[in-house]
Amino acid sequence: MHAAVPASTQELLLDPRTVNTVAELAELLRRLRLTADRPSPTDDPPTLRELAVLTGLPHSTLGNAESGRVLPRVEVVYRFAQACGVPADQLAWWTQARNRAAGRRRRPAHPVPPRARPAPAARTPSTATDDPAQAEQLRNEITGVPLDRAAELLASRPPETMIGFLQRLHPTLVAKLLATMDPVLATGHLNGLQPRYAVACLNEMDPAPAARLLTLKTVGDAVTHLALMRPPAAAAALLLMPTAVLAQRLSHLDVDLVRTTVQELPLQTRITMLTGTPLPQALTAELLFSLSLTETMTLLSTTDASIAARVLVMLPPDPAAGFLTALPVQKAAKLLTRMPADHAAHLLLEMTGHQAAALLTALRPRAAGAVLSHTPVLCVARLLAWLPDTLRHRLLSEIRTEQAIMIRWHMETTSYQIWLRALSATSNSSSARTLTELATADTVSRLLALPHAQPPHPKSTTGQARPQG
Repeated sequence: MHAAVPASTQELLLDPRTVNTVAELAELLRRLRLTADRPSPTDDPPTLRELAVLTGLPHSTLGNAESGRVLPRVEVVYRFAQACGVPADQLAWWTQARNRAAGRRRRPAHPVPPRARPAPAARTPSTATDDPAQAEQLRNEITGVPLDRAAELLASRPPETMIGFLQRLHPTLVAKLLATMDPVLATGHLNGLQPRYAVACLNEMDPAPAARLLTLKTVGDAVTHLALMRPPAAAAALLLMPTAVLAQRLSHLDVDLVRTTVQELPLQTRITMLTGTPLPQALTAELLFSLSLTETMTLLSTTDASIAARVLVMLPPDPAAGFLTALPVQKAAKLLTRMPADHAAHLLLEMTGHQAAALLTALRPRAAGAVLSHTPVLCVARLLAWLPDTLRHRLLSEIRTEQAIMIRWHMETTSYQIWLRALSATSNSSSARTLTELATADTVSRLLALPHAQPPHPKSTTGQARPQG
């Protein structure tokens, strides 16, 4: 049976996350049944007896759950919601609502004044989990019983009564029991265990059920458990998670575990993660560098320009510039325009003058001017030397006036003309320097073998004679 309304609307009308009391839970369960999907719009909502057939539970048990007279078991709430068409990813909300109502029910209606509260040592345990006799009784009930039947018996018990009992068992047995239970119920039990014991159970569990339970846990709890698990067990579980869930968890894990997991991921999964929701810089780099150069260039060439640009922005400038210059010029220019102008300027600085000029030529003048406005003056002056005169003047007109004045001053010095002659002798050399390298004082001084003239203040150059280097 499917939900009568889309999940987003269902969440607004029947949101169990607002439940705090047994009465509120009962009312929401009743409304859930009355709004459940029906074969025909003219059919009546399912009755409790019809719901009993779907859930396998007595109709009197379902009636008690709707009445608010008793607190229903977790299993009752779970099956009730499931039979009424609640999406699988929202079933945990209903069992959590039940447990929240149980916790509120145990609290006194009127808080006891501080001085009248009993000392912690005098408090009586709120559940039977600390009772060795009951623990022994549970142990006897599951002894010699097939694993699936034992898991079914334990799943029918309230979760708060199971934690102490489970922690008395060997982690291997607990791992098998949790793997056999419904994942939502098993996650509830896992959440109640001591973290170290829960990790011991996850280490003993097969990767598939471990992945299911870690998927249902919150990101913070899942990351805590994964970080404490044996790396091979953690990686095996991560590899079986849905891509979106995997990306969330990898974003917070240790780099060694991330690298191990990424190397084992199918190629398509890595590409899906790179082109999906934006990822942190470190994870983006790990995913991209796990691809071969051919795979990376195919990804950047065929993916939407905005997404490909976003991937490059998350990389350090040096490798990002290398990938950009390996693309066809028109494609690279398209990616450059999808980046923030200041970041595009950083990438240009990691290219040689010839490479950067080729990209600027492919850009529209206004876009090129925006990028150059974020580029150091000395680098722009040397970069413009690679461009035709017409384009050079057009780009200067697109740059901020103060910066354009400084650039023109550098281009009209004698030292700049000497540098142009040196450039013509080294431009085709395999040792061509990037713009950043050319901008360093020590590299420039070696190239020019001349002291730098000091440029005048931008506002003082208008109408004055051009200075000589």
